[in-house]
Amino acid sequence: MATSMTKTDAKTDCKAFVTLRFAGGDLDPAEISAILPIKPTRTHRKGEEFFGGPHVRKLRGRTGIWFLATDKLVEAEDLLDHLAFVQRLLCPTPADHRMIDSLRYLLERANSRAHITCFWRGDPGETEPQIPDQFKSAIEPLDADIETDFAAAQPVVAAPS
Repeated sequence: MATSMTKTDAKTDCKAFVTLRFAGGDLDPAEISAILPIKPTRTHRKGEEFFGGPHVRKLRGRTGIWFLATDKLVEAEDLLDHLAFVQRLLCPTPADHRMIDSLRYLLERANSRAHITCFWRGDPGETEPQIPDQFKSAIEPLDADIETDFAAAQPVVAAPS
């Protein structure tokens, strides 16, 4: 399981959220939806046209995608609450690995990967959150990449008078 850092422009009102993404050339997102009991934020198959956003024309998928963002599903601003939501989604109980086992088999067969990205925006001087070992252990069989996009706001400095 790899952990890396990405930086994006935080334009959401959320202080924290998590994305869960399954991607691969042979991925059929309907197969992921048949396993996970939640409606994804976005899906498309390789070669399928999809709406990229209000400032982007229609795009054609270079790979299959099943994508879920927790920003509209979890009201809390604490990253740990968003991670707990994803963990419960993938492992409803600590001993229930059926969904992860099914996803792992599907991803191997479709030559695809799982990716988790954790977004967090803190106040000036606030300590960045840590990804709990319990979360990492729970999703380890999925072999998901975990990326973080953490940023603390810059203190506002008053202009000299």
